[in-house]
Amino acid sequence: MSLLFRTWLIFALVIATVQGVLLTLSVLQHDTILSDLARQRLSVVAQTTAAAFKPIVDLGMPLSMMRNGNAVVARALKTDPQIRVVNVFNPSGIVVYSTAPAPRDPIAHEVMQAMRLADDVAWSVETADGFNSGYNVVNPAGKVVGAVLVTYPKDRYQDASRAMWARTAQTAALIWVVFVALSYVVLWLFLTAPQRALARLAAQLDESGTPAAVPRAGLLSAEIERLADNLAVAKRRFDAAWTGSAAAAVGGDGDGPQPAAAGKKETRSVARKTAARLVPIAALLILGSAAILGATTLAAVNRSIEPELAARTNLIGTVVSDNVQRAVEAGVPLDGLVGAESYFGEMLQRLPEVAYIAVATGRIVLEAGNRIDPYLAPPRERKDVRSHPILHDGKEIAYVVIDIDPGFIAKRFRDVFLDMLVVVLVTVIVAFELMVLLTSGSITASLDRLQRLAAMQAAGDFTMRVAHGARGAVDRMTAVLVGRAERLNTRLGRAAGGLVTLRVRHLTDVRLPVFLLAAANELPLSFMPIYTRAAENPWLWLDPNVVISLPLAGYLLAVLLSAPYAGALAQRWGRRRLITLAGILTLLANIGLFLATTVPEIVLARTATGVGYILVMLACQDYALEIAPATERDRTLGAFTSVLLGGIFCGTALGAMLADRLGQSNVFLVSAALVAVSALLFLHFLVPRDSGEGAAASRVPAPLRLLAPLRNVRFALLVFGISIPASVLLQAFVSFLVALTLDQIGISTADIGRTLMTYFIAAALFSTLAGRAAERGVPGEIIALSGQLLAGCALLLAAAWQGQIAMLGAALGAGIGHGLVRSTQVSIAVTLAETELRHVGPTAVLGALRAWERGGGLIGLLAVAALIGALGYTGAIALVAIWTLAGAVAYAAVAGPAIRRIWSQAFAE
Repeated sequence: MSLLFRTWLIFALVIATVQGVLLTLSVLQHDTILSDLARQRLSVVAQTTAAAFKPIVDLGMPLSMMRNGNAVVARALKTDPQIRVVNVFNPSGIVVYSTAPAPRDPIAHEVMQAMRLADDVAWSVETADGFNSGYNVVNPAGKVVGAVLVTYPKDRYQDASRAMWARTAQTAALIWVVFVALSYVVLWLFLTAPQRALARLAAQLDESGTPAAVPRAGLLSAEIERLADNLAVAKRRFDAAWTGSAAAAVGGDGDGPQPAAAGKKETRSVARKTAARLVPIAALLILGSAAILGATTLAAVNRSIEPELAARTNLIGTVVSDNVQRAVEAGVPLDGLVGAESYFGEMLQRLPEVAYIAVATGRIVLEAGNRIDPYLAPPRERKDVRSHPILHDGKEIAYVVIDIDPGFIAKRFRDVFLDMLVVVLVTVIVAFELMVLLTSGSITASLDRLQRLAAMQAAGDFTMRVAHGARGAVDRMTAVLVGRAERLNTRLGRAAGGLVTLRVRHLTDVRLPVFLLAAANELPLSFMPIYTRAAENPWLWLDPNVVISLPLAGYLLAVLLSAPYAGALAQRWGRRRLITLAGILTLLANIGLFLATTVPEIVLARTATGVGYILVMLACQDYALEIAPATERDRTLGAFTSVLLGGIFCGTALGAMLADRLGQSNVFLVSAALVAVSALLFLHFLVPRDSGEGAAASRVPAPLRLLAPLRNVRFALLVFGISIPASVLLQAFVSFLVALTLDQIGISTADIGRTLMTYFIAAALFSTLAGRAAERGVPGEIIALSGQLLAGCALLLAAAWQGQIAMLGAALGAGIGHGLVRSTQVSIAVTLAETELRHVGPTAVLGALRAWERGGGLIGLLAVAALIGALGYTGAIALVAIWTLAGAVAYAAVAGPAIRRIWSQAFAE
């Protein structure tokens, strides 16, 4: 199979994955919007029906004393003939009045639970077969004495969902065909020259054993030229060994022609440079196809919800006109409708896109809301004003005027558009990770192995073999080199020592599994407190807010206690075994969260999730550090952090959406499925050490060993000046204060989520940039200090100027700062472990860094939460900012001379 065709298949698969994920999430988002609109509309019907029972309840009589109760609920059906049933029931769930024939079943358990947990008189719940909107009937003492429940069938909305599936699937298929064809053309332009060069090189190697000059290879010119040089030198080394120079076969004698590239960095450049060229092409195609599908889907969503918006507005006009009509027919004059304006105002709260309701006779008699047009009442001909007549003796005596707030409609469509952008971004990130994995596994990995094997044989080492197929030019050349090594070892016998399989390890081995595991861990982030609040609580002696925080506290404590042992356990058990066991623990913990019904069960399961998650993540980070050359350590850590934050972003973005459509508990099953897929990928791609992973097991460090590295002043200042303040910023500000502060000023949950997404995007991007800056000679201390100072200043601005824009800027600054600090601090610690703390060892140093970082973050979170009552949210944000800046100043004071020395050396070179 040719290089071009294999690459094209990967592109086709990735684009199909993008289209499929985007299609699924878009339809789910459409269904969520339609469901919310339907339940809000039904809430108006429930409110109107409940208002009829208010007079007898105010007199202290039960609902059953309403003489015409069945007629009242039957009247509700006239507002929408598709309403299935209207029930009036008491607090125990027994139906008092209903439009359903007798006998009547009690109200379902999930409906009763939604009523009990509701914070408002209006509430709703979606069941398997219908939408349910309720409205509580409350007596003058504030006690709920019953409720009205309106149930609406799902048939209409299921039909709309299926129609949405059909339209978007057809569009996605067409877009996929177009972009797959376009990708073939683009790849042909890029890969034809490299493919021909590799084929010619393979043909020359088959015919003469010595490659001649190869033509320019475009995308891979430098790599193929280096490969040709290595193959030529390797052939001469082989000939020398075959004629009797055994020394050349087992390591080289230092004489003769030298290889063009025998070092690790040069051979690794094949995979890196190829991916660097192909991934931007893939990203453009992915983004283009996703953008077109997203735009067409957004237009389809808008068309689908327009009838529901019109029905909502018409409903409120009908309800108001009917109520006023009945009052007029009873002899009440329009001016005598006491309390009507208050009633209209309560109704507007159920349908916030309706800005203004008025009853007019040529002049305004009754009104509620904010008038959009000051001349609204007289000119009834205005196109976008809806009017409903009020009749008496067959003549129109008044009319109801309803005006829509254009700002609300624009905001609703803005929310839909932003949600679609989030969906597109998530699918692009997922597809990018898939693209990196498939590109490495199918294209660059085989070329990288060939380059390394050729470089080793060019250096005189014929003791290695690599696995290969028989599909293309690269496989044929690999087979030739392996065949030479086998023949030479057979001829030389013991002198050659036998062949050893060459294991090539890259960050790509753990990239996609880490991404999926991070996403799985963050899926429940948006609803975990609500899930805990709804569970049975046997700890009644604890404050409810403390109870809600216990799962997060248990998770952080598990991370704190488990982190120091990750490295030692990986050495004792082997990294593959540790990741497998931790993955199983995380999988079972998510299943436990799905099955949990009490707060202790949730706390225990979430704590177990923290243990499994941190063990896997730290084992993978150590894997990345182990395989990275010293000159590429910062860049590798930056890439690892970027992948991790990308997974966290995607999990946070999708968690709330999945909870709305699948139910909160079912999201844990999705998390469990992602954990299982991640574990299987770890087992398949993780490459053990050549020397036998786990052979040199070390003793698990005692807790007191965490204090040993603190004797070094630079390490202590790194912990207390950089690591702990950065952790406090993450836990106390990002995970705690952002949501509380924005909620206090009335910002919606969706906008709070988008603010947090800004943080994760910035952190992911700048963690990669930090690694590249360090690779180009910028001292890590300067990178970490820059990030810390930027984050602290951004938080100070948010504390000084309250508002959504200021908080968005603070989240952006915190994300940039955390991205610069996160991987850089690990690199600084590793450098200290290799120099000033060599006697302590890297395992103890990194374990201490992680333990102090997480412990400080947990203590800081609790301290900030305890001081909120005295300082307020803005004061707490200022406290975190001052803490962050003070740590940066202290670190700069101690590390300043070293920074200046490193910087001077860099400029001198």
